[in-house]
Amino acid sequence: MRRAWLGACAGVVLAAVTVLIPAAGGAAADPSPTPAPSPTTAWPCNTGPTRPSDPPNDPPTAPGTPEVVSVMMIEARLRWAAATDPDGIACYYVYEALPNGQSTLRATFQPAVTEGTVYLPWPSYSVRYEDHSLYVVAVDSRGMSGARSGSVTVRVYNDVIIPSSPPPSSPPPPPPLACHVTYGSTTWNGGMSTWIEIANTGTTAISGWRLTFTFPSGGQHVTTGWSAQWTQNGAQVMASNMPWNADIAPHRSVSVGFNGSNTGTNPAPAAFYVNGTACT
Repeated sequence: MRRAWLGACAGVVLAAVTVLIPAAGGAAADPSPTPAPSPTTAWPCNTGPTRPSDPPNDPPTAPGTPEVVSVMMIEARLRWAAATDPDGIACYYVYEALPNGQSTLRATFQPAVTEGTVYLPWPSYSVRYEDHSLYVVAVDSRGMSGARSGSVTVRVYNDVIIPSSPPPSSPPPPPPLACHVTYGSTTWNGGMSTWIEIANTGTTAISGWRLTFTFPSGGQHVTTGWSAQWTQNGAQVMASNMPWNADIAPHRSVSVGFNGSNTGTNPAPAAFYVNGTACT
């Protein structure tokens, strides 16, 4: 429906373009930017003739900063405080400040009303909305443009949006591993027999495990073990899962053990780690 409405308006736009004429006395341009007339309701202001004998003309004061009364699709209704000039105000121009530092003329209001509707362009298909920075310039009856008002921002929303492909979602990280180790050992002259229980106290299964700990005494050594692959390097001991007990379900445990030797003392290790995580 929007496209049909725009197409219907195209004839009006073309007709408006054919009757545009330059503004008298430089009234169609803001002194600093270089506006381009819009083919909607932005036409040159009609002002009186300027005679060579006329005294010097002072420009009008700046109008008040416009305020947004309402926005309906691409129609923005603005209101502003009147400018003053001894020769009288002929019209008001509403400009849009562009990102490149220039301005484009969006609407002309003559007679010099201080409220009216400005027609803005539709946003591109690829964006949800576009912001437009609008300001007002007064022109007196002798064609002199005054200073620009402050600016107001009008947001125009798109009624047709081509949806973009959502980015691929990353799977949530797994919950942290949680474990508890129970250690018990029987000692005899020069030897020991030790059993260890590894319990999964977390909410997800442990798939593949590696238990590590450090013997407190330098004379403690693993000689043979069961239910795990046992290795020792100095005081560091590591037990890795067997193929048949690699997974520990939540709230389940596995039991392993070893026989070893000592030199008279057999203290328990101070800390145990499963896959690098400290266990209680």
